[in-house]
Amino acid sequence: PAPDGELRQLEFFVYDYDTARQKLLLDRGYTQMPFGGVIRRMSLSGRLPVQPVLADGYTLRTTCPDDLQDCQRIADLLNRAFNRTFHNALEYQMFTRHAPCFQPEMDLVSIAPDGSFAAYVGVPYDEANRHGIFEPVCTHPEHRQRGLAQALMHEGLLRLQARGAIDVIVDTGDMIPANRLYDSLDFDETCKGHVWQKVL
Repeated sequence: PAPDGELRQLEFFVYDYDTARQKLLLDRGYTQMPFGGVIRRMSLSGRLPVQPVLADGYTLRTTCPDDLQDCQRIADLLNRAFNRTFHNALEYQMFTRHAPCFQPEMDLVSIAPDGSFAAYVGVPYDEANRHGIFEPVCTHPEHRQRGLAQALMHEGLLRLQARGAIDVIVDTGDMIPANRLYDSLDFDETCKGHVWQKVL
């Protein structure tokens, strides 16, 4: 227990193939949790392009990182979509200015009929290795079940293919709706892992 009497816990994410690391954690009193995550990969070689289809009234555009109001709208969307409170405009803007794989034309957002941000898909791209990532992928709770994230991912795939990308990955936890979306896009499960936890 900590000095204040409260329990603390440490967590590590470990891939299932990493048996050496699992043994180290087991020997040190960690327990494998039933939850974890999956990395999914899609090869873009020979993949036929699929045009995005947005629900009626919604539009697609890239974000505007130089506009702090735009950054705040992204932060608000991230907080609502992931049930968080810590995202803010400056945090997002600093990410766009300093992340080496950030490209403004690969940062996609869906706009609702009322002008609010409904869904957001970032597509960092490593030009040297021709490797893309979908991160994050999220939809505002009030705009879910409309295929918005799927449409943004289809647009992201088109833009990756135009840049000569050879593959793209997406990392997810155990969330069934997210994994259903990635399955529908024909991602292959590449690596799976679990959280290992120790209470102090």
